[in-house]
Amino acid sequence: MLEQGIDFLLRHFKDSECGGYYWIVAEDGSVLEDCKTVYGHSFLIYAFSEYSLLTGDERIVEETAKLSDLLLLKAADLCYGGFYEHFDRNFKPMSVRTNGGLHKSLDVHMHLMESLTSLYEVSKARRHREMLNQISTLIFQRMIDKDTGCGGALFTPDWTPIPNEELQTVWGADRFDDKQKPTDVTSFGHNIELAWLYLHSLDVLGESWRNNLSRVLPLFDHTCSYGVDWERGGLFVEGRRGGEIIDTDKEFWQQAEALVGFLDAFKITGEQRFWDAFCNVHDFVFTKMINWKIGEWFPLLFRDGEVKRNYMGNNWKICYHTIRSMCLVIEKLKNLIEGRAG
Repeated sequence: MLEQGIDFLLRHFKDSECGGYYWIVAEDGSVLEDCKTVYGHSFLIYAFSEYSLLTGDERIVEETAKLSDLLLLKAADLCYGGFYEHFDRNFKPMSVRTNGGLHKSLDVHMHLMESLTSLYEVSKARRHREMLNQISTLIFQRMIDKDTGCGGALFTPDWTPIPNEELQTVWGADRFDDKQKPTDVTSFGHNIELAWLYLHSLDVLGESWRNNLSRVLPLFDHTCSYGVDWERGGLFVEGRRGGEIIDTDKEFWQQAEALVGFLDAFKITGEQRFWDAFCNVHDFVFTKMINWKIGEWFPLLFRDGEVKRNYMGNNWKICYHTIRSMCLVIEKLKNLIEGRAG
């Protein structure tokens, strides 16, 4: 199954004329949207790297390295740092914001950090190590609020925070009740996902968690203090950096990332509140979030756990968050019981 998926990507998504990979093709391989996104290329790097780690396929290792080089060549902002995120087929930057301006996002840069972690794990190349360290540093210097320790959402190219808004893309648009949100809105799911992904990157780099706790502890603390619904269970979708909750729904992917993150927070601090937060979200997931008849998680619940949306999957709801979470929770619980690192 993996081989046929890789083959389909190489035959139908890869743009041999202009470089990179198309955004969307049909099931028969015909191109539906020929634009290029860093989000899509980041996940290609992630998938190709994990496939290479599993199989040792040198052909895919080489293709993965070429993709990271392509992003540096076509998408990197040489003036302010980071990466532009949306392009036409020829890699000309284009806006997907309603006002026409370009932007950068924590979401995309966090996933780039994630994909570069796997790339360095498979390649051990110095340039990939440097690229990973650079983007991690950029995230914590430019995208994390220094007073509260939690992340923003959207930024101008020069890193000025701007209101989070519904972008003209095909992911995430169904979750916007308003066209714009305040600049101090933070995603509890992204914050705790960033924290544990960064810790994982340190493991792959062979660097100490202890020397980098100043980056992750504020993320863990803010998520635990404000993001957990201590009354009804689960993790809220969003709040303001000061703590006010603005979206009380419970979405599947935030719960999945919180389970992994709170276990890491408990491991490095030993603080009971992080274990309690893990148990809170775990109980909510296993009593409310999972559709046991189907074997999949509901996408979105009201605060009390009643189902708000009941579809089991679509193009943007697949097993990326949930199965990875369950695999890592099993592994991390075993390690905690046995007193091992990781």
